[in-house]
Amino acid sequence: MHYLRENKALVLLALLIIPAFFFDNTLMTWVKENRAFRSDALYGPIDDVVKFLTHGATLIISSLLLFLVARSYNRRLAEAGKTLFFGLITAGVVVQGFKHLIGRARPRVTFNTVFIGPSIDFNYDSFPSGHTTLTFCLAYILSQFYPRYRVVFYLFAVMTGADRMLGLSHFPSDVLAGALLGMVVGRIVYSRAVCPAAPAFKSEVNSPV
Repeated sequence: MHYLRENKALVLLALLIIPAFFFDNTLMTWVKENRAFRSDALYGPIDDVVKFLTHGATLIISSLLLFLVARSYNRRLAEAGKTLFFGLITAGVVVQGFKHLIGRARPRVTFNTVFIGPSIDFNYDSFPSGHTTLTFCLAYILSQFYPRYRVVFYLFAVMTGADRMLGLSHFPSDVLAGALLGMVVGRIVYSRAVCPAAPAFKSEVNSPV
């Protein structure tokens, strides 16, 4: 019970992934058939901006620049940039490994749950969502350094996941799995970077304020 209390967000995400598979088809069908709730003329440019901002290369390069610029005047910000850099690289490698080993068809291919196993076809790399994994990793790490702004960081991550579903690039279960994976990787990397001797999954009462 102690473990569950300290890791309730991760446990909740893990418990939601399997049930989400049963609603993937229904929810994505609803998104496709109810496009009237959004303007394609407006959504298109917004989607392009979101995909650029949340792309792995953009996030990794930005975190590296943050570290290089901040290390001469703000130690805390530089440490956040360095931890974020290693966290995003780790998350990117891990999620790409899962995506191509699992080989799930993207919604643009079929709304049915289809797994073909190991594949390098980008139409069959839906699970988990890479963009969501990286932004939740980012949200977790930055929230540890700057907890006052955690709502902003996680709102950015949630909006990324929603955008991936609205664009018919990922199923809800892909997004939930990406969120879980991103937070797990972020937690492990942060615990090793800030307090190497401490276990990754424990209470965070001593996290930086």
